[in-house]
Amino acid sequence: MGQMATNEEFENNENFADMLPNYLGNDDKVVNQVIEGKVVEIRESEGKVLIGIGDKKEPYIPLSEIQDSEGKILFKKGDTINVVVTSSKGGSVRVSYTKFLEQELTKKFIDEHGVEKIEGMVINGTIKSVSKKGYTLEENGVRFYLPLVNAFLSKKNDKDTGERQLQADKKVRAKVVKVDKDKNLIIVSRKRYIQDEIRKRQESIKNVLARESFQAKVIAVLKDRLVVDIDGTMKGYVSADEISHRGKVVPFKTNKPKDIVNVKAINYDDKERAFNLSIKAVTVDPWLEIQEKIEKGDTIEVTVSNIEKYGAFVDIGNEAEGFLHVSEISWDKKINSPADYLKVGDVIQVEVVEVNPIEHRLRVSRKRLLPKPFDLFTQKYRRGGVVEGEVTNLTEFGAFLKIDQVEGLLRNVDLDWNQNTKCKETLKIGDKIKVKISDIDTTHEKITLNRKVLLETPIQEFAKRHRVGEVVKGKIRDIKEFGAFITIGENVDALIRNEDMLPQNRDEFVKGLEIEGMIIAIDPKRDRIRLSVKRVERAKEQQLLKEFNNAGSNHNSSFGDLIKEKLR
Repeated sequence: MGQMATNEEFENNENFADMLPNYLGNDDKVVNQVIEGKVVEIRESEGKVLIGIGDKKEPYIPLSEIQDSEGKILFKKGDTINVVVTSSKGGSVRVSYTKFLEQELTKKFIDEHGVEKIEGMVINGTIKSVSKKGYTLEENGVRFYLPLVNAFLSKKNDKDTGERQLQADKKVRAKVVKVDKDKNLIIVSRKRYIQDEIRKRQESIKNVLARESFQAKVIAVLKDRLVVDIDGTMKGYVSADEISHRGKVVPFKTNKPKDIVNVKAINYDDKERAFNLSIKAVTVDPWLEIQEKIEKGDTIEVTVSNIEKYGAFVDIGNEAEGFLHVSEISWDKKINSPADYLKVGDVIQVEVVEVNPIEHRLRVSRKRLLPKPFDLFTQKYRRGGVVEGEVTNLTEFGAFLKIDQVEGLLRNVDLDWNQNTKCKETLKIGDKIKVKISDIDTTHEKITLNRKVLLETPIQEFAKRHRVGEVVKGKIRDIKEFGAFITIGENVDALIRNEDMLPQNRDEFVKGLEIEGMIIAIDPKRDRIRLSVKRVERAKEQQLLKEFNNAGSNHNSSFGDLIKEKLR
């Protein structure tokens, strides 16, 4: 800021003697001087006291001027009293006892402190009176005079060019610019005080900006910044992204009121009348240390500092943070919340996945230091083993079952011997079922499961109800070169080989044709059933022969006649 215009009234001392009469008014050489008077008459009813000052002049003063706080009159008729001449024009004189008391206080103040010490002093006085020429201020009973020219007031507005006025009873700071000991008069300047304060503030701002670092006291913690006190005279802000090298942080998690912090001034905001400060600017950038000491693949110890839905932030111990993504917390593929596995303050081992000091990025993994669930599974289980799994997901093609910390696939075709059965229609999430491990693919880390092999096959159930030699009916399902498959029950097929057919019937076999066959073999272990049409025909012939023999002793019928009878 450049040097402000000087106060012509008070900065040129030789003008002071000329200025004072103008300020006090015309006086006939007695205005503002102390004279001795006599109480001539006390008119209580009128609230007046007549004071004789010679030359047959008896000006009056208000009765209240000679009353104490309880209303007691301090003088009586004939008493001598000192007063101050406040006006003397055209033979008319005005005096004041109160002004005399004020001057006495002022005189005492000047005597006690000395002119040199008083000049330059800053007061914080209360406006007691307002006139066209200035203001009377009071501090601790001592009166000071502030000429209007030194009040440093702006214009009211464009339409009214008159000066603004300071209001009575308002506190005003001003600087003492002149002391007239003879007249007990102390002149002050608000303008000089403001100029000095501006000058001092600019010097202070310049000094603060020049400091490499300094201490400041936290006076408030807001959601986006810290508010600090600087030297007890100025204010500063530390934004959330200037608190730590970690990046933007939550202020109330790092600081509290009354904390002392080391800061550096970035700039001064004239609009806010405050400094923008930085804490991280005066601390060593931890990423320089990271660049030298940490590499991808290193195992480091960290502390969990914050947990979010998408992962956790970890403190690596030097004001820098790394990020642990939710997918890198555990081998479990379905993590609902990182908080199920970690809590703030946990000290854990992690592997460095990515380190980028330039972009201040450090990614770590916890699960890579944990045993791989698939490896644990292959150590514990083998193909063909029977395990219990929990249904975790249902799809159109099957179900996924969780076994320990891995998942295996149970396809629809392996759920049940009924080929139309689907997992989605039969099972529900959370069901626990026993299955057989049908395959472990170590290359792709996939596990295939089978449930139906643990159930009785349709042929095994059929074998419980039927025996070799029984005649059953069925429909032809399929015809092959070596024979035909006959469906004789739900999900139960039997084979009739060509040699077990009647020669004359082979050409008549078509899909859907219902035929009879005798069970000639049941192999539940191999899931096989064989039928024979020839055996059925042979059995029929034997039955007819038996019936003929039984009937021969009673009738003269021939075997041919019996057959004809049976065929009718």
